[in-house]
Amino acid sequence: MYPCVECNKIKLSENIETVARMLHADHKIMCAVIKGFGVMEILEDSSCDWLASSRIEDLAKLKTKKTRLLIRLSQPCEIKEVVASSEVSFESECNTIFLLQEEAKRQNKTHGVILAIDMGDLREGIFYKYLNEIEEAAAMVLQSPNLELLGVGTNLGCFGGVITDAANMQLLIEVATHIEQKFSVTLPYISGMSTAAMEMIETKTMPLRVNHGRFGEAWLLGFDSVDNRRLTYLHDDVFLFKAQIIEIKDKPSQPVGTIGGNAFGQHVEFKNQGMMKRALLAFGTQDVAYEYLIPLDKNIEIIGASSDHTIINLHGSDNYEVGDVLTFKLKYHALLHLYTSKYVKKYIV
Repeated sequence: MYPCVECNKIKLSENIETVARMLHADHKIMCAVIKGFGVMEILEDSSCDWLASSRIEDLAKLKTKKTRLLIRLSQPCEIKEVVASSEVSFESECNTIFLLQEEAKRQNKTHGVILAIDMGDLREGIFYKYLNEIEEAAAMVLQSPNLELLGVGTNLGCFGGVITDAANMQLLIEVATHIEQKFSVTLPYISGMSTAAMEMIETKTMPLRVNHGRFGEAWLLGFDSVDNRRLTYLHDDVFLFKAQIIEIKDKPSQPVGTIGGNAFGQHVEFKNQGMMKRALLAFGTQDVAYEYLIPLDKNIEIIGASSDHTIINLHGSDNYEVGDVLTFKLKYHALLHLYTSKYVKKYIV
């Protein structure tokens, strides 16, 4: 049935093993970010060390012997689930750390905490220059008998587009060293790596102390969006999106009539390209943002979409008929959206 996403099990396994091998060669931990994808059997048998998600619901479903990490800061309303369904979480708020201790005590568990440090991307974490605030959070974890301070971590490239480099990794190491010296402890993990750090991993320029990373886009799609580069040693077609043509018609390239906003209130200008052979596909923006789809057929072009339909310029091609299936490679956002849509079938092949 269409539309659907096909996941190639062999290529996915090869990607995981390639990334894990690169990290393990430098004694670093690979944490695979799952984002709700139905590939758990593959991951459980793989060489990745930890599993991570930003959604505690995803971690709660896992039957795994691997360490589970919640990489989005815990919501106070979900503390019970965080302790029950993850061994480690990223945290930055003292109030949340207090709640974690209370819940871990109730559940008779020890919960690991990695302090989230903002190294300039300006999303989550205590800003790296605010050492007093970092000390306060570290002290609270260390004074909590049911919590264990496992390290510090940062996220780069997701909001501000900040590149992972030697300078910000060294600053992160200095934050960790400050905590260790202040409290006479050893932090086992400095979590500073993600797909955005692949170039440093490739060139072996990542400092040894940065020994933990959370990876998604690299092993899923073989791409690094921050550097906008294809990772040529990985498969970039693990996931393919397929949709069926439901109409082919010759129509003008510009709308006819008095023009207002479209269904989303947008005022769109269309270039006059004369008459156009247009195909209609049975999916829309409710399922995925078309800007993140890459047609395998380079001769076709996505013109736009409404909530339930996507319009393709076939450039006059007579190769297609109603019922034919078009195939697309995916960018990261497309993969996230498609796996969230209940109207898109998911297959492992």
